[in-house]
Amino acid sequence: MKIRARFEKLEEVKYLSHLELIRLFRRAFRRAGLPLAYSRGFNPHVLLSLGPPLKVGMIGRNEYFDLELSDEIRIDSFISSVNRELPEGLRILEAVSIPEGTKPLMAVINTAVYIFDMTLRERIQSEEKMLEKFLSENRIIVTRHRRNKEDIEIDIRPLIFAGELIEPGKWKFQVKCSSQGNLRPEELGAALADYYTEVEFVPVVNIQREGLYIKIGAELYIPSDDMVIGELR
Repeated sequence: MKIRARFEKLEEVKYLSHLELIRLFRRAFRRAGLPLAYSRGFNPHVLLSLGPPLKVGMIGRNEYFDLELSDEIRIDSFISSVNRELPEGLRILEAVSIPEGTKPLMAVINTAVYIFDMTLRERIQSEEKMLEKFLSENRIIVTRHRRNKEDIEIDIRPLIFAGELIEPGKWKFQVKCSSQGNLRPEELGAALADYYTEVEFVPVVNIQREGLYIKIGAELYIPSDDMVIGELR
């Protein structure tokens, strides 16, 4: 049995790294007594895979993982038994059974939505007009820092699908998040601060990932949507 689950990672656990999160889930699964499936080989491990890593210090409202079990289990029992073993701030929100052969999360998720808590030094124009002007640019160049490699300049404009003002001080962006291209939220924050003298740099702790999606045409689908799971095989 394979399960795809949607979970939240909030303030209490936002400083856990991706690897620490995986370890925490594995421990919770064992304590919950789940019939876990393991990989083969000399070092078998729980067949668990998460979606795109969340930056340390950032909260995620709708994150995902796939888990393989060696036996059938009721979905409601799965959610309740695992949630009892998870710390405050980490909670499974829903889960669905997915068919064998369904493509993994990292192969199908291609869009992320982030909400930026903006700090403006002064308000000389409307935030909506500021955002519109930013998105009207044909090119937005930022420096991408690479570990153990030279920094490079990239144009992030093609990686920004949409942006909107949801309330004063909160800007929402829909961006590319896939193996074919990925916009790091801190790069977008740096671009906003460089573009406007009124905008202060937005630290990671002032950004939240609202969700991860599969973008097909102009439509966004959640990875656990029955409408798209059948197409992901």
